[in-house]
Amino acid sequence: MHSTLRHLLFFLGLVITCLITAPAFAQNSSGNITINPSGIVYTTQPGDTLIAIARELTTSRSNWVALGKINNIGKDSNIPIGTGILIPANLLADEPASATIIARTGNVVATNINGTSITLTVGGKLNEGSKISTAANSFLTLQLSDASRISLPSNSSVELARLRKTLYTGSPRTEIRLLQGKVVSRVSPLNTNKGQFEVSTPRSVAGVRGTYFRVGLQDKKVMTEVLEGSVAVGLPTSTNVRILGLAKGNIITNNIVGPAIDLLAAPELKSVPSTDDGTAHFSLQTMVGAHAYHLQIADNPQLLPLLAEQYGSADGIQIDNIAPGNYYLRLSAIDKHGLEGLPRIMAVTIKEGIIAPKQASPSVMQSERHELVLRWPGENKQRYKVQVARDLEFSWLLYTSEVEGNEVHFPRPDFGTYFARVQSINPDGSTTPFSFAQALLVTDQWIINEGHPQRPKKTLRNVMR
Repeated sequence: MHSTLRHLLFFLGLVITCLITAPAFAQNSSGNITINPSGIVYTTQPGDTLIAIARELTTSRSNWVALGKINNIGKDSNIPIGTGILIPANLLADEPASATIIARTGNVVATNINGTSITLTVGGKLNEGSKISTAANSFLTLQLSDASRISLPSNSSVELARLRKTLYTGSPRTEIRLLQGKVVSRVSPLNTNKGQFEVSTPRSVAGVRGTYFRVGLQDKKVMTEVLEGSVAVGLPTSTNVRILGLAKGNIITNNIVGPAIDLLAAPELKSVPSTDDGTAHFSLQTMVGAHAYHLQIADNPQLLPLLAEQYGSADGIQIDNIAPGNYYLRLSAIDKHGLEGLPRIMAVTIKEGIIAPKQASPSVMQSERHELVLRWPGENKQRYKVQVARDLEFSWLLYTSEVEGNEVHFPRPDFGTYFARVQSINPDGSTTPFSFAQALLVTDQWIINEGHPQRPKKTLRNVMR
C-alpha cells in the first residue's frame, strides 16, 4: 500500500488541520457530531475518553494521542462534558465505496476480487479489488463518488486496490494500481475534504490532492505527466518525493526518480481532415522535439466515449471506420523520452475526400553491400516522400527522405525485417496517401521484397520502444 508516502501525505494534512483555530461547522442531525468537509467535531458525553473516541470514530484506538495533540488535551480521561473534539477526515474510519462506469468502448473485461467475471454496462458499479483490462482501440471511464474520473486507454490494465470513503465526511480514499499501459486521472480537489488519491505501480507511487495527470507503465519504466495541478511522485519504499507541477513530467526507472521535464505543447492540425472509403486521414503541424503524435476521436465535446485512437507521424495518421461528419479530437505530441505532452481538444468537420489512385509501393532494385536502393513507378520530375520503418504502422522510423524522381538511396540497415512506403508531393505542398507498405528482408548477403505490399493494421502500438 506504499505506506511511507501515504504517511507523509497524511502528516502534511494533519499539520494543516492543526493550524485551524476557529473552524465554522454545520450542525448535523446526529446531535453530538457536527460535520464540515475537513472532518467532524464530536461533543463529549459523560464517561468519554480519548481512547474510546478514537476506537469508535477513527481507524485505530492509538489515534487518541494525535487527537490529544490536535485538541490540546493532555490526558485520556476526565474530559469535561460538552467538550468539542476535532477529528480530521484523515483519521476517520473508512467505509466501502464504488466506481460507476460512465463510458465504455470496445473489448473491456473485468473481474472482481474473487476472480469471477463482471458484466460491464454504463451505469454499472465496480468495487474494491476489481481488475480491469482494455484491448486494442478499447476504452473505459469510471467516476468516483466525489466526481473524480479515471480513464483507461487501449491496452491497459488496472486494479482498484483501494476504493473507500470516510464515515460522515465521505472523503475519498482511492488507490489505483497500474498493471500495464496507462491510466488518466482527473481528480476533484481534495484539500478541503482531506481525501487521498494515489496511482501506484510496482516501481512508483503518485499522490495528489486534486489534479489532472497521466501515469504510464512501459517495460520497467514509469512515466508521469501533469496536465493540471501538481503531483508528488516517489518510490514505494522511500519518503523522498519529487513535486511535478503543471506541464511537467518525469520518468522513474531502476529505482531512480528522474528530474522534472517540460512537456511538449499541444500540436495543431495542418489541414482539414478527410475520409475516403471509410478511412479518415489527419495531418498535423510538425513540432520541434516531437517523435510521434497521439490522436483520439469522439462525437461529443466530453470525448466520452472515445470512438478510436491512433499513434503516428505528423504527416499521416489514419483511422478506419470514420464516416464524414462532425467530431471532436484530442491531439498530443510525444517526446524523445516517451512522455506525452499537453492535449488540444478541438471540433472538426471531416469531409468526404476524393479517392486518389493509390501510389504504387516501392521495391528493392539493387542489393548493394553498403546501400539500399528503392524504386517505384513514377515521374522523373515529381517529388516524393519515402519512409523506411521497423514496424508496419511506421511509428519507429528508420529513414525518411524527400526526393525528386522515383528512386532513393539509403544506407544498408542491419539484419532484420523493415517496411517501406512512398507518397507523392504536389506542387502546392499537399500530398497523396502513402502507398501500401512493402516488407523488406535484410540478411547478411542480400535484400529482397518480402511478399506483397501490406496495409497497416489500425491497432494501437507503443510508439516509443
